Amino acid sequence: MISMLIADNPDAERKRLLNESKWQAAKLTDDDWCWIECGSSQELTRLIAENRKLDLMCLDLTMQTTEQVLEAAERLRGTYPVAHMILIANNKISPVKYMRPAIGAQSLLLKPLEEESVKEVLDETIRSYVSKFREKNDEQYFVVETRGERELFSYDRIMYFEAREKKVFLNTGNMEYPFYDTLDQLEARLSDRFMRCHRGFLVNKSKISRVYLSQNLVVLTGGEEIPVSRSYKPSMKQYMSGAENKLI
Repeated sequence: MISMLIADNPDAERKRLLNESKWQAAKLTDDDWCWIECGSSQELTRLIAENRKLDLMCLDLTMQTTEQVLEAAERLRGTYPVAHMILIANNKISPVKYMRPAIGAQSLLLKPLEEESVKEVLDETIRSYVSKFREKNDEQYFVVETRGERELFSYDRIMYFEAREKKVFLNTGNMEYPFYDTLDQLEARLSDRFMRCHRGFLVNKSKISRVYLSQNLVVLTGGEEIPVSRSYKPSMKQYMSGAENKLI
């Protein structure tokens, strides 16, 4: 499923963007889509805290206080580093404020929104993302295929893989997605990004916050704990040897 955020105010403009994106998605894909609407920076802050899966984002910088929305845009980019971001601005906001690497927007719409510009930008955005979505070998994404459906996950969003109930569960911190595979096969494919810490767990190296070998625990960014088994302690200790403050 492809998820798209539309954060815009006023309501009529947001509905217009929503309807046009739905039309373009239906025209260009047969995939399932999920749309998430926000009408204020407060709603946007709550959404970011929920850590939901987002693939495309359309963000109105004039929604409320520009500085608040710019801060939210930076947080969104940090949380979703490979998501396609469309910014909506006006001529009162200097491009210097939003056209910067910390936000990394790929597309821009200027108010007042013109029908042709909206269609062109959304068509280009969705077409570009769908091309990535269908490309299995994109090094930035992990593809989950179940029952003919495909989910695309940025590696930066994956906390760990867990084997249980004869399946593998991809965990993003607040959600998990089951699929059929084995941790042995995943470990062989993803060894540059993930490492085995337990018979049932393959952890994202970049998500390791602390390792408590005496307690057989790996603590991840966000505070979640997963086990380290005795057989994997040596490799974990060796990997963490260059980060002594994280190895306890």
